[in-house]
Formats: sequence, structure tokens, C-alpha cells
Amino acid sequence: MQRFTLKTLLLQLLLLLGATYTMAQVRAITSNGDEVMLYPNGTWEYISIQPNPYDYQEPPTAVGAGISGRHIGIIVRRQMLFVLRDGILEDVIIYDSKGQPAYSYREGIYQLPYGWQVKYEPLSDRMIQFGPYQFKYQLLSERLERVGTCEIEYEMLSDRVRRIGGYEIRYNTFSNLIKGVGNIELLYDAFNERVTGLRGQNPNLEIYFMRQGKRRPLPIL
Repeated sequence: MQRFTLKTLLLQLLLLLGATYTMAQVRAITSNGDEVMLYPNGTWEYISIQPNPYDYQEPPTAVGAGISGRHIGIIVRRQMLFVLRDGILEDVIIYDSKGQPAYSYREGIYQLPYGWQVKYEPLSDRMIQFGPYQFKYQLLSERLERVGTCEIEYEMLSDRVRRIGGYEIRYNTFSNLIKGVGNIELLYDAFNERVTGLRGQNPNLEIYFMRQGKRRPLPIL
């Protein structure tokens, strides 16, 4: 027959209370993306702090040495990636609902998500619809004018893009370096074209730095 001493009973009681207290703890994510632990007494503490990617930050040397404002991508609402090289529209990437690249304006279809349909102009290979995204082209120049709800506007006397989806593209006065997209500002080294950071915030915009030799973009996670 098992005998319970006072010490054994106290130990079991402490273990039970500890388990109950642990079960009462709740993990939560704040609106800023920080993970916190909530305790039964109303207190809380950070578990891990995720830095805001839009706040100014000095990137590692390897990144700073490999990116410039001449070749960037602009991700709109985590759905489309507009690639600009020297201000000229080079490509448009459409992502599926899981963040995987599904279509490239330059390279064609990577994958056709379930339920999405493709339509082309009559007697032409030019696409006018890919899933929920419709394409519109300028009548005279045949430049891409709209993808889905994102209008693409060009400068009056050149092919340089000046606006995407309502977000203004701003350039350096003496070059094709992009110095701003919407309210996000690109910061540069004073002596070369290297990007040193970003300043500004917009939940619907992200800047994607294109690298030489890298064609297909990574998924949006």
C-alpha cells in the first residue's frame, strides 16, 4: 500500500498548480507583429520582437554591396511584383493566394492555380486575363497600362514609369535612380549608388531588390 507523506502531497500540489498556471498562459501576436505571452494576472512580456521592415535600418555589407536603385521590384498588396530597371517596366509577377509566383509578364506562366482561367486576345498570343487579373494595353504604344486594379502610368515623353497603382515613383534629378515609391524613401550612400536603407511605412508596399542573374523571384511568405 502506497503511503503519502506531507512532503509528497505538497510536491504534487505544486506540480498541479504549475501545470494549471502554464496552461493559463496565452501566446498572442500584437498589431506590430511582436509575439507576447499573456499571463492570468493581466501582465505580459515579449517572447520575440520582430523589427519593422519599413523602419530605417542599415543592411549588412553583403546586401549594401549588391543592390542599387536602378533595378528594384515594387510589391503591391503582396499580390503583384512590378520590376523596374532604370525606370522602365521590365516585368510583372503575379502571385497566387499562397504567395507562390504564378505568372511573369516577360516569361509567361509558371503555374496555373486551381480555378484560374487564361484568356488571350483574338488571333493573338497577348494575354488579356490571368485568373482574377485583367490586362489592359495602351492603344497606340501597346504598353501595359493596367494589371488587375493597378494602373501603370508613364512619363509624357519616355517609357519611364511614374506611377503604379496610385503610388508615385520618384527619381533622382540627374539619374534613373529611384529615390521614392509612395511614402517609402530609398536612402543611398553619398558616394555611389548603393542603397543603405529604407525610410517610411506603407502596409501595402514592399521594396524588393533585384540581383544580377536572378530571374524568378522568391515566394512571398
